[in-house]
Amino acid sequence: MPSNNLRTGRVRLHWLFVLIVLIAVMPMVALYFSRLQSNREHALAEARAHAADLAGNAASAQAGIAMKARHLLEMIAPSPALRGSVEQCESFLTWVQYLMLSQSDKPWMTGIFLVDPAGKGVCGTYSNVKSLDISDREHFRRMLETRNFTTSEIIIGRLTRRPVIAAELPVFNAQGQIEFVLGLGADLERLNEIAVEANARFNGLLLVLGNDGRVIANLPKLPDGDISHNYDEPAIIAELLSANASIVEATDRTGVRRIFGAKQLPNGQIIAAGLDREAVLAPVEHAFRADLLFLLLVAAGSVAAALLVGEFGVVRGVRLLKAAALRLKAGKMGLRVNLPIFVAAELHDLSRTYNSMTAEFERLAYLDRLTGLPNRRYLERQLAGRNDNDKHSRQAVLAIDLDGFKPVNDTHGHAVGDRVLAAVARRIAGVIGDRGLLARVGGDEFVAVIPLPGGECREVARILAEQVRVALEHSIDVDHIAFAVGCSIGIAVVPDDATSLAGALVVADGALYEAKRGGRNRVIDNAPPLAEGLPEPRKKQPHWTSLEFSDPV
Repeated sequence: MPSNNLRTGRVRLHWLFVLIVLIAVMPMVALYFSRLQSNREHALAEARAHAADLAGNAASAQAGIAMKARHLLEMIAPSPALRGSVEQCESFLTWVQYLMLSQSDKPWMTGIFLVDPAGKGVCGTYSNVKSLDISDREHFRRMLETRNFTTSEIIIGRLTRRPVIAAELPVFNAQGQIEFVLGLGADLERLNEIAVEANARFNGLLLVLGNDGRVIANLPKLPDGDISHNYDEPAIIAELLSANASIVEATDRTGVRRIFGAKQLPNGQIIAAGLDREAVLAPVEHAFRADLLFLLLVAAGSVAAALLVGEFGVVRGVRLLKAAALRLKAGKMGLRVNLPIFVAAELHDLSRTYNSMTAEFERLAYLDRLTGLPNRRYLERQLAGRNDNDKHSRQAVLAIDLDGFKPVNDTHGHAVGDRVLAAVARRIAGVIGDRGLLARVGGDEFVAVIPLPGGECREVARILAEQVRVALEHSIDVDHIAFAVGCSIGIAVVPDDATSLAGALVVADGALYEAKRGGRNRVIDNAPPLAEGLPEPRKKQPHWTSLEFSDPV
């Protein structure tokens, strides 16, 4: 089940901002994954083309070696030194090899040799050339049959013990018979260079396979410089031999999947360049992870920024409006919402509407609809908001009660009585004016709170109360009927009679009671017997300075 916090407005808004950011970021994430797939396919296509190029380059290197070997052998075949002594032959061939190697940046042959028609070594640049016997080599037999220049497949040289390509050129005597055979061993260094390139980039290798499946060479060379003739992957070898395609993908026994580019040589041998598929994809996936990490950081920053902006621009305003609504629900009037400047303009509009609505609620709650005066609730609220500790505050409380109003209601009905009350209220308000606050606190009861600024004496309050009494001595005309309605007034002064307005109101009510008991239609200033021993309210009332009723702020 969802957390209780998720049901609160604040959490919902924050999660909404996070959701908005995620919705905005998700297309980018989807695009990144789409790009990853596209880049993977592109990298694999490039790797397949590269593997095919490597195999083709290796095959071209072998063809180039054959052409270079034939040109060299045909150039030195007419030399008389080959027909001289063994020492002359070896000296000449050594000089030719030195000359060829000095003119080339990279060595391309292992040595030059001379054999008789039976395939036995005569002379050459090899130290043990006289032990050489190539009579059983298939390429030597083919040369004897065709009586033409011949190259071998990639073979393991009997003198060098490493993969080479042997090239032989028959040299004829005047009778057209083969006088001797001139040959050389071509190195496979170029093939090793190709293998080193593949290994450096994609953990690749170069295989030279015989048409019988033998591994003639597994390049690059071993750390000690030797060439491995082993590749213990019979399934891959079988697939390379049987495949008709130039690209083969296969998985070895260690789980490494390789992309092979295969090229079949004219003699049936196969050169295959294999690249590690994971190594091919590693740069693409590394770039994807870097891009994805950047995107996630951007998303995290965007979420943080959205939460920050949402907190200060929206959530904070919603929180303040919610708190104000809860206070209003609890009956706490007079409070307004004042939003910070950076909150969204729509919430500022909402707060102004809320404040206007609250002001109307307060007007309806604190206004006496009959007389238009503040009601008892408003008076109590004002009294509760006074500062009784202000030593410079002198205020008079006038408790006013009408005399002879009950017969008006009894004789003429409440409708007429209400109109008489409204007229009475207007007269009292006309006397009080802007000197203080006048409120209707009951049916025919009124209370006036009069500030006495500048140390005015209580005589000012007595004079004002007497003016109210006199004003109500004149009859009230309603529907051409004259109603004689007087009033009795009790007066108390803060801080003379009580230390708080609430206490002064109790004292003024006591004085009003004395006025009623003394014959009505009179003003009584203070009632000492009632004022003595009255408990003071626990809550000190702050000073009140408003002189007229208005919407509370």
